[in-house]
Amino acid sequence: MRSLARFAALAGIGLAALAALAAAPAGAQSSTCAAGAPFLQLADPNPGDVLPTGDLIVSGIAFDPGATDGSGISHVDLFLGSRDDGGVILGSVAPTGRAFSVRASVPNTANGSRDFVAYAFSAADGQQTSVSIPVFIGAAPTPTPTSSTSTARRALTSTTESTCRTVAPATSDNVPAFRPLPLPSNLAAPVLQLANPSSGDVLSTGDVIIEGAAYDPTSTEGAGVDRVELFLDSRESGGLLLGSGIPGALATESPRVFHIKASVPSGTNGQHSLVAYARSSVTGQETVVSVNDVFFGAAPTPTPRPTSS
Repeated sequence: MRSLARFAALAGIGLAALAALAAAPAGAQSSTCAAGAPFLQLADPNPGDVLPTGDLIVSGIAFDPGATDGSGISHVDLFLGSRDDGGVILGSVAPTGRAFSVRASVPNTANGSRDFVAYAFSAADGQQTSVSIPVFIGAAPTPTPTSSTSTARRALTSTTESTCRTVAPATSDNVPAFRPLPLPSNLAAPVLQLANPSSGDVLSTGDVIIEGAAYDPTSTEGAGVDRVELFLDSRESGGLLLGSGIPGALATESPRVFHIKASVPSGTNGQHSLVAYARSSVTGQETVVSVNDVFFGAAPTPTPRPTSS
């Protein structure tokens, strides 16, 4: 009992809550990793659960044992299928204290036997812990008749596993510790269109209104795009964020239409690109549209040429 109380104090939860987790079904799996790795425990779903598509809430606990303030976890990501094998990201969240709840948006095309895989990332040293839960999406398979109909279920519940590894923190000399991986080709990318500006336009500095349309073709409710961001030059090359908007923010307009109030710094001059990024709230995929050769301040003056005599 003394060791249980000590662990409860470390985890920042009460003895009653800890006992409930310890007595939880097989789905409440925790990490079994080396000292110093993040602790990750999922309270749901349970191995073998049959889950519907659409929005689900997945909860659990995550913390870095070495953290002196807060959970020490930068974020917990939830994937359908292993991230390293091209799994689909379902949601991401930063723990509140040491508890977290992720709103997982399961695509309506996901059916059959799948794995829910959660990843917890240490904010201190980049180590990560993952936990995998085997589930069924849509409907469970019909078991082959045997003398014991519970054999398959028990075998499935025993396959839950957790792994740990260290990921190098992001520096100017290496890749980021976390980056989205390519998603399956059968998931459509968002549609993104800019109504203005056009290539060759001359824009003033200060506030400029950029309009357009963005939506996810697979969304069954609303635009299916949670944000559109506008950058002065490419984000990947250090471009400046000018503003962001959400499709359907105005009830009087189409749910696919967005407006961005872009604040262009007064020192901006010359030729630039305006680059917009639309992120799907269904699949996490992103579409990029770039309008090149936009001029700020004044259009370039043509080089004078000698006149013929």
